[in-house]
Amino acid sequence: MKNLDYPDFDVYLVDNNSENQSINKIINYLNHDSFFNSVLIEKEDLIGFEKKDDTNLVFILNDTNAGFAGGNNVALNYIKDNLSSGYVMLLNNDTIVSKDLLTGLVNKFNEGNDVGFVGVKHYYYHDKNIIQTVGGGLIDLVHGECSAITTYGIQDEFDFLTGSCIFMSCDVLRNVGLMNEDYFMYWEDVDWSTVARKKGYKLTISDIGCIYHKEGASIKSVSRIYYHTRNRILYMKRNTTGLTYCKFMIYIVLYVLKESTTNFFKNREYSLALLRGLKDALLKII
Repeated sequence: MKNLDYPDFDVYLVDNNSENQSINKIINYLNHDSFFNSVLIEKEDLIGFEKKDDTNLVFILNDTNAGFAGGNNVALNYIKDNLSSGYVMLLNNDTIVSKDLLTGLVNKFNEGNDVGFVGVKHYYYHDKNIIQTVGGGLIDLVHGECSAITTYGIQDEFDFLTGSCIFMSCDVLRNVGLMNEDYFMYWEDVDWSTVARKKGYKLTISDIGCIYHKEGASIKSVSRIYYHTRNRILYMKRNTTGLTYCKFMIYIVLYVLKESTTNFFKNREYSLALLRGLKDALLKII
């Protein structure tokens, strides 16, 4: 972030109730860093907090692990209520940014009055010549699947933008609102993008700048399976109706039963994650 060529920006860093030594490591880093002038604050103390003009990093300690949406919402909610103008960028902590990232995002956002969210190309951190995603993707409402687009230039508008980097104005944030915290992790960016599109905003990608993404290295595959199964059902319940929703529910129940039965003895954890995801989603939507 320190290498960005954008002239002025503040960082709101949220620790989502870490149980390791990451807080102490970050504090130690900030205490020895000359670029950031930081302040440490508990989530409960954000109400009434006024950031000083010379503070360019607010380190917020969340009081619980609220997942991806809940953790980011802590900062987004403060920004929504306290910044009358300007821009906000959601950025994962497992990313490295190009120096022209913010300049490109600002320019792209201002190309049209209907632009709501702007994303950017993601390259693999460990192989910086390969595109992980152009920054957005499409939603398959038949199977309740979202797929990232990996070929740049074939798509101008998107069904969703990838949550690791989403840029908007503060006005758009106030109009669209915060992310839905029911998802905990996975699909919250897809749902958020859907809300923006329903409000008439276009989702697009900056032609300038990029990020290098380490892509969820700390998340176990069993958790991915569970939350992906559960949350695709929650998404479809929130965003589809009638025959589309009914067909999907028939499909997903049959798919999970077939997959879990077929793989039960080969990969018990995988099968149980699928079944738990289905069960918990059904309990939530009924």
